Amino acid sequence: MERRYLFGGLVAVVAIVAIGVALATIGPAGSSPLGPDQEYPAGTGADHINFTALDATDSNVSHTPREHWDSYAIEYDAPAERPIVEGEYYINAETGEILAERWYDAEVYRNGSIYAFLQPAESIPNSHQREEFESDDSFVYDNDTDAYYRYDPQYGNLAPTNIGRHTNMLERYTWEAVNTTTHHGVPVITYQVTGTRANASNASPASNGTLRLGLDDGVIYAFDITIEDDGTSYQYTYNVGPAPFPEHDWVETARELAAENTTAESS
Repeated sequence: MERRYLFGGLVAVVAIVAIGVALATIGPAGSSPLGPDQEYPAGTGADHINFTALDATDSNVSHTPREHWDSYAIEYDAPAERPIVEGEYYINAETGEILAERWYDAEVYRNGSIYAFLQPAESIPNSHQREEFESDDSFVYDNDTDAYYRYDPQYGNLAPTNIGRHTNMLERYTWEAVNTTTHHGVPVITYQVTGTRANASNASPASNGTLRLGLDDGVIYAFDITIEDDGTSYQYTYNVGPAPFPEHDWVETARELAAENTTAESS
């Protein structure tokens, strides 16, 4: 009988040790950076990221991911107390079309030099902004859809810096590489925040933060960071991954309305 209890106790100890090892394996990456023999994108290393060097390369989030997916989304989530002008972008790798979601349910469409804009009237926050739409000749109001439209076929090219600029906040902090993995099939290095840069005197401390950097291209494919400001925690997330390009029939509506408005003004 005593041997049976002793055996049971040994089994329990072994089980506890096994569980501990398993948890350690799947838990957060260790604090030690990856070794120097690990390959890193230009401008980065085991214990640093030179964001200026990353920006200087030909790789950027508006073009490079097109090599991986037919269409994809750039999703950015900020605290409700800190609204942003532009949140999510969608890019069609086959056509080059770009669609961005903006404040107050507005949408912006770009394709080469073509620019289109949609603003549902019911989402306009106040009478002042509604008056601005009505007084701007570049916008046309459509009664059938209760929305304001703009269409410009010669608007110009879209600068890559207009997309993915949400990652600029990461430049205030220091980082170390903790592991390698894949992000929707793309090889990436995971970095962990370690502190604030010496020259970023106005940076709020980050209590937690990780980012995923493309191993081959230096593109930031994801980050999740929590920033402490005056005793309040603010979480920001960012993700670049495959997604269908949204329906955008409203662009044709904008084109038709612009053509009708031009005809009416010239007659």
